[in-house]
Amino acid sequence: MVIEKWHFPIKVPTGNSGSELVDGPFQAVIHLLDNWPDRSSASFIEARNACRGAIAGRVDPEVARAKFLAAIEAANMRVN
Repeated sequence: MVIEKWHFPIKVPTGNSGSELVDGPFQAVIHLLDNWPDRSSASFIEARNACRGAIAGRVDPEVARAKFLAAIEAANMRVN
């Protein structure tokens, strides 16, 4: 199975001053599960499900990217 990458990676904050480059749905799921402030929000669940779907080939990776960006915005995180 080929793990799809996004056309444009997303640089997201981690911790107090760090950041991480997320370049596809696989890394997004890891980031969501390891670093997310609110795992019960609707935007988190939608992003997680879309990214998992993209990994499985059921969701377009760019749709998963859009859901991930929406979750970032909903969590009041700033994309670097």
